[in-house]
Amino acid sequence: MVYNLWHAMPQTYKEVATSTLVIMPDHLHGIVRVKETMPQSVGVPLRAFKSQVTSAFRKKYDNPDFTVWNPGYHDLCVWRKGALKAYTHYICDNPRRYCLRKAHPDLFVRVDHLKHTRLPPGQEWSGYGNRFLLDRPELINLRVSRRATSQEITEIREALLEQAAERGCVIVSPFISPGEKAVVAAILEADRGDVILMKTDAFPERYKPSGRYFDLCAQGRLLILSPYGENFHSSGLTRQQCHAMNAWCASIAGEETGEDGKG
Repeated sequence: MVYNLWHAMPQTYKEVATSTLVIMPDHLHGIVRVKETMPQSVGVPLRAFKSQVTSAFRKKYDNPDFTVWNPGYHDLCVWRKGALKAYTHYICDNPRRYCLRKAHPDLFVRVDHLKHTRLPPGQEWSGYGNRFLLDRPELINLRVSRRATSQEITEIREALLEQAAERGCVIVSPFISPGEKAVVAAILEADRGDVILMKTDAFPERYKPSGRYFDLCAQGRLLILSPYGENFHSSGLTRQQCHAMNAWCASIAGEETGEDGKG
């Protein structure tokens, strides 16, 4: 019923075309394309759709007080090239992510005031994901200099992938430099390898990882750490902050890093 009413929207409002619609247990995601200038806000047909759904359910269940919606809705305008494809994939992938969260609820919970003997004191730690990664016997701090050559990055990446796959090592890093990003990208694509990711800011409200980080979470291969309390507001990543995060990662791994970037 909801699906049919969604796609009936253009019959009344010719300026819009309906596209992807995915209905979840407690919300829905849909894409509307505005084809031409509208005499009113795009919110008018969306509010009409919501009203029609409510009326249809009240009639179906013979209940004039039946409530379907929360007030309002959350909308995003898609302008950037390639963004529509990304949003469409995200919407269509919602049911899979929902099932994974239901199957592995402990891996999709944020824990504030996180305590562990490996976590450096003096910070307000929060964690999201598999907290048992902190208990692994071998953690490797990754720090790759921005001056590292492509050959050096390749050598570091291959060595760490081998250690992560064969010995079950956990790679710890904020993954800021191009070399560090290349390493984590390789781990994300591999079948094995676990990661502790140091966030550069605090966890926002209702945070959840996206993309391959979500899949890594579901597999128990990811722990995201933040050393910043909820009141922290970053105005941009500073050199001092980078040094602090690198030091925290080294402390968590129980090792020191050198200036050559090979922890």
